[in-house]
Amino acid sequence: MIKEIRTEILCPKCKVPMDYLSETEKTSNNNGKSIKITRYYKCPVCGRRIIDEVLVIKDNNNDIIIESHTNGARKLIEKQKATNLIK
Repeated sequence: MIKEIRTEILCPKCKVPMDYLSETEKTSNNNGKSIKITRYYKCPVCGRRIIDEVLVIKDNNNDIIIESHTNGARKLIEKQKATNLIK
């Protein structure tokens, strides 16, 4: 059985639920191709963005390199969980 856990991120400014979106940017140059995938939360009211994760996939014709960077959204989730426990 698979249990799905959903976490709602509230905008720090507006206190409304944020949407989870993804953007893809493809580039190429003499060294090869790269794809940058950015996943982020965006407030539908004020437009504020909180980056959750950035994946960079590089293909230099010899190797494929995948880089993953996580950011502050996970810290924001933990802070909101802690705040809800105190109430």
